[in-house]
Formats: sequence, structure tokens, C-alpha cells
Amino acid sequence: MNNTIFAGIEPTDLKDFLKSRGWKLIDEALKDGLYAFNHEQYKRRQLIFPINDSELDYKDCIETAINKLVDIENTSLRSITSELSEMKDDTINYRVVDYRDENAFIPLNYAIKAIDGAKDMLLSAACSALKPQIYHPRMNRKEALELIEKSRFRHTEAGSFIIKVSTPVKSMDLQTDFFENIPFVRQATLIINNSISQLVTAIQTDKIEQLITEIKLEEKPLLSSNICKALINFQEENNKADLYLNFKWASIIEKPLGVINSIKIQKDYYSRIEEIRQELKAQEKDREDVFIGTVEALAGDFNENEQREGDVLLDLFQKEERENVRARASLKEEWYKSAIEAHKDRKNYIQIKGILLAGNQPRIMKKITSFEIINSD
Repeated sequence: MNNTIFAGIEPTDLKDFLKSRGWKLIDEALKDGLYAFNHEQYKRRQLIFPINDSELDYKDCIETAINKLVDIENTSLRSITSELSEMKDDTINYRVVDYRDENAFIPLNYAIKAIDGAKDMLLSAACSALKPQIYHPRMNRKEALELIEKSRFRHTEAGSFIIKVSTPVKSMDLQTDFFENIPFVRQATLIINNSISQLVTAIQTDKIEQLITEIKLEEKPLLSSNICKALINFQEENNKADLYLNFKWASIIEKPLGVINSIKIQKDYYSRIEEIRQELKAQEKDREDVFIGTVEALAGDFNENEQREGDVLLDLFQKEERENVRARASLKEEWYKSAIEAHKDRKNYIQIKGILLAGNQPRIMKKITSFEIINSD
């Protein structure tokens, strides 16, 4: 390994990293400008390196100390340097295991969808930390988007397909009342960990209905429909792959107790997760707004004036929810003509103003006050 990597390691970071692994600082060495460490388990071994990173032999000393640590702990240099680089971050590894051939490849479209799932997982958890609820119709809160900006896409690891996402645990100076006296980034990671553990336990113990009932009654629900949706993004097209979520906690603050650091989502769980998602999302309210979309189908009839009117099926864009919604609207004669034109040319978009009722798709549009074709640009 090129020793320029060792030059980039800060002495205080390595000091904190070693302390988190049980190494004890020898105070007497500080007056000589050195950090020196002993460990109860390794009586005859010491790790020593300069306090000042401007020392001429700093890179060599750091390299020697880390290689000693690799030898003492019987691990790999890659593992140690990876953990050291992430010591200030809470990290989630999303490992997709396709038992047909886990070392070959995955479709590009699936990789894009999975990365969206990892992003939406963090957004969902951040929104829940800020305002706990079982469905977030819009995941565009400033603080949640800031968390995404501060998160990092790490190098993938050998074996299977792994998305590694880490976030500096102290990168956001924000407190909420969800978990008291815990940094916001850690709160979001804990919500992901705890809610998915809760979800998997309910599936395994056949207590899905009980879980849904309890979540709907909770004042501060951990699990949301959005987290379920983020998980479903990891479902492989042929449903042949399991998903493992592996959590690593920043060592610069106290690690959480009672968490499960590796959670498995079996491929047969996804259908049940979708059921739970739909049940939780069903709590959404009617929404009055202006919607943009396309006309997917015409189902009207001729009226007494021999002009068409009646139902059309629309595909409405829902940018906040990252998914479209199918809706049925009943249009009067003049609006139906516009719907016919929009349906003829797929480049045409429509704008409709009304109330989109909650419920299963296709949802119903009521109290429509306008319907028109808008420029495809």
C-alpha cells in the first residue's frame, strides 16, 4: 500500500481509534512528543507514533504502528484502514446476495434502484426523527436533505454487491425529542436499525397485523411506509436475492446498546413488507392541489350532444413521493376533448386541479375545477 495513505492519517484520529479498541495511552511518553499505547491482552506489545505530523519520519511511524496492529489483531490492512477512515461515521452496508451467482454481476437498472433505496432509507429516517409519523407524503425537509448531502458513498467491498453509505455522526448540530441527547445522524441510523428489526421480527413471528395496529397507535412510530418503500427498492426483479443490512457505529461517541448489527431481509419477506407499506400509507389524507401528468386511458361515453365525456385514467407525477399515482377523473365535455388530444400525443402533459382522494389506486379525483394541456417542455 502506498505510504501516502498513512500520511493522510491524523495522529489524534489514530489515537482515538486505538483507544476505542481497548489500547491505553501511556502518559509518560507525551513529554517526548509521542503517543504510546499498551493493551492488557497483548502484554509485550506497544504501538508508538509521533504527536506531531510534521516529523520527518511521521509516515513511516504510522505505517509501522498500523502494520503492527494488523499483525497483533490478525486482521487485514484493508480492514483496519477502512475502519479507521469510518471511525467518525455511522455506516450501513446494504449487501445483496443472489445465490444464483453472487460474484458475477447485477443489472444496472437494479443497481440504480438499490442506490435510490439506500438514499430513501436515510431520508425516511431523518423525517421520522424530525416528525414521527407512519407516512411522510413529502420527504423534502431541509434537515433531511442536508443529511443526504453529508452522507458518503464508500468503496464497495469484495463479495456480492455491497452499497456502503456512511455519515459523519457529528456533522449536524441538531437535536430532536425522538432520542434525547443523541446526535441527529445517530438518531436517523437508530431509527433505521430499530424499525427494520421490528419489521423483521413481526414477519418472522407472524405478528404483522399486531405490528400495524401498534404502529398506528404509537405517538412516535419508528416504522414508516417510506422505510418499507425504501426496502422494496432492493427487491431483485426475479426475487432471487436476499438483503443484509450491516451496521457499524462511529467510535467517537458511545455505541448504542441492544441493537442488532446485522439484519437479514429474506427474499420472501418483500411481499409482506409491501402489505405493511400499503397499510401504513393508507392513512394519508385527501389532497387538494394542482397535478401534472399524462392521460393513460379514455373510458368516456357519448352524451346527448353526441360529444364524449366521463372517465379518464391519469398518471400523476408525485415528485415528493418519488413515485407516480394512477387516478380516475370524470371530465365534462370540453375537458374531455383536451384529454383525447393529450392521449393521442404522448409528448403532451396535462394539468388538473382538484381533490385527490386517499385510498387504493387508481385513486379518485373529485371537485375538478380545471383541466388543460400544457406545453411538453
